Amino acid sequence: MQKRKFLKPDLYADLLTDIDFDVWREKGIRCVLVDLDNTIAPWRNTQITDEGKAMIVKAREAGMVVALFTNAPEHRAREAAWNAGVGYFHSAMKPFPGKYKKAIRELGVSSSEIMCIGDQIFTDVLGGNLMGCVTVLVPPISEREFSGTKILRFLERFLAGRKLFFKKKPCPNSNK
Repeated sequence: MQKRKFLKPDLYADLLTDIDFDVWREKGIRCVLVDLDNTIAPWRNTQITDEGKAMIVKAREAGMVVALFTNAPEHRAREAAWNAGVGYFHSAMKPFPGKYKKAIRELGVSSSEIMCIGDQIFTDVLGGNLMGCVTVLVPPISEREFSGTKILRFLERFLAGRKLFFKKKPCPNSNK
């Protein structure tokens, strides 16, 4: 039996739209839980980027259910989910298992049928891996983020050896 590396994603993707959801559907993935801040929307913003919207369309075309899975409070998660046209799980406290278990129960899937997509190793990847989900790590949209996240970014570089590259192209709908 192979040991699971909890800080290593199953897939690195430079762009959300690089993920081949048809291939993952064939591997048994039925649901996508996607992070909000700096993954499909700029930090503290509820407007979903064009890339985020395109990713949602691709996942749905592959027959997957898509939902936001975020540490953001309910009011921001609800507005962002409405803008994206998806369901949501707010105040997730990633990487802790509580909201993952709730999502699994409410979505009616097993953890091995879930793909977790996010921009942080110590929240998105670690949480998904601890639950047995497929994990995808993407570069953060911008350098603007929560101060606590900046500390985690340092740890990502130091402990996990992540070479961090922020997306260089401008973010549509970012309201900078």
